Amino acid sequence: MEQFILPGLVLQIGKGDLLDKRILAIFDSEEGYAYRLMEFITEKKNLPFEVYVFTNRDKFYSCAKTKDIECLLISENAYKQDVENLKIPHIIILSESGANINKALHHINKYQSCETILHQIMEYYTDQSEAIPMTFRTGLRKMQIIGIYTPVGRCLQTTFSLTLGQMLARQFKTLYLNFEIYSGFSKMLSREFNSDISDLMYYFNCAREKLVCRLESMVETIGGLDFIPPAQMIQNLNGIRGSQWLDMFHEIEKTSEYEYLILDLTDGIMDLWDVLRGCDHIYTITKGDGLAIAKIEQYEKILEDMNYGDITSKTTKWRLPVFKHLPASFEEMTYGELARYMKTQVFPDLLGEGKNEYKE
Repeated sequence: MEQFILPGLVLQIGKGDLLDKRILAIFDSEEGYAYRLMEFITEKKNLPFEVYVFTNRDKFYSCAKTKDIECLLISENAYKQDVENLKIPHIIILSESGANINKALHHINKYQSCETILHQIMEYYTDQSEAIPMTFRTGLRKMQIIGIYTPVGRCLQTTFSLTLGQMLARQFKTLYLNFEIYSGFSKMLSREFNSDISDLMYYFNCAREKLVCRLESMVETIGGLDFIPPAQMIQNLNGIRGSQWLDMFHEIEKTSEYEYLILDLTDGIMDLWDVLRGCDHIYTITKGDGLAIAKIEQYEKILEDMNYGDITSKTTKWRLPVFKHLPASFEEMTYGELARYMKTQVFPDLLGEGKNEYKE
């Protein structure tokens, strides 16, 4: 990042062509807070904004009269009614006291995580804006889609998927999507989610040009891994064809910085085989007992009979050893026996022998 600092003003510019980007201005006299929020937002390289930060009123008004500010995030103590005379399309107040200064303006609680604040900014902006400038990935290789699926039950598929995702996320920008019928994520993470993957698909179908902003308003993080909350009701995914999922994955690749997309797949998704066919790598976890072997054999035979044999050819099967201890929470997946196994066995397979780029 290039950074320019003037008295009362910080202008943060990300790499790449900014001609089509719009200005998001942060005006807050609390300099430390403004810096932290700016740094968090500018790490999101695929957003359609360049970020200006002001801590001085004169600098703010001087710039606002010469620059077209698209969205203003202003603290409650900095807000004056004459700000509205600047004709800024979107003004959001960072509320401190809880008092609703101007009911006509949108308010966000200032004292919450930067991630939550950005979610709320992007949700509001995406809903209110008729058109959003498109952003395109530059200088990145093709996003690798890793599909993880097994017909064998109770074999650590989600634990495997989350561990792989969190370890990849230490070096590569990675997104995880879970398609379980009952994921239990809300309980396990002690979080309530306002939206989930079914909402993302809905908004993609309605306005795909806003996908990157909508994605940013929904993405959560666990152990450094980005994820979209799984569907609270799997019925909300009914009728979504495999081709639609692949179309959305392609749009995510085109407009975001993600290098890996991990799909934790189950039979609950429609056109599962078409989705698997669209993956670059497929991992299937199995067991050594007779029933597990029989299920895998039946699954592979049906694929062959239905002309989906190419799925088998790009599949790596993993028969995991018995682990004495597994992480107690989703946030600790990169520690312990399974993580060591992934580092020595799975990563060389994924990245290539002699190219195990995983770093502690």
